[in-house]
Amino acid sequence: VLFRSIAAGAYHSMVLTNNGTVSVWGSDYNVPDYLNNVVAIAAGGYHSMALQNDGTVVVWGDNNAGQRDDIPDDLNNVVSIAAGLGHCMALQNDGTVRVWGWGGHGQLNVPDGLNNVVSIAAGGSHSMALQKDGTVHVWGDNNEGQLNVPDGLNNVVSIAAGDSH
Repeated sequence: VLFRSIAAGAYHSMVLTNNGTVSVWGSDYNVPDYLNNVVAIAAGGYHSMALQNDGTVVVWGDNNAGQRDDIPDDLNNVVSIAAGLGHCMALQNDGTVRVWGWGGHGQLNVPDGLNNVVSIAAGGSHSMALQKDGTVHVWGDNNEGQLNVPDGLNNVVSIAAGDSH
């Protein structure tokens, strides 16, 4: 296999190769020259994210809601990233979730006391987190019921989010 992962945004696609480089085509294809040693990628609506092997996050593309400029100054030790329509998510190695960018539907409002997170996902205008105990938390837009986690859902091992689901 020549690539490690793929991601698709609203108007662009990305691939992470085995040697840690990123290729993008469609809109938002100008990968920063300084980007290297990438271990994960995420494609948002009009922006792209990359996680480098030193735990730092690089964002490029659209910045209409601070996707690039509002990266928290103290963001470090990141182990996972996710991109929504206009927001960015990062999971730090201590199990905390950081979110920035467009928050018009509450997708930046990480629930108080959320900890021990092992996985994150970003929908169009909502955010998701999976805790170590298999509990799922969702916040943000609920226009299609995407916040309505089914009663009795437990022992979850993986999460994913779509535009409105």
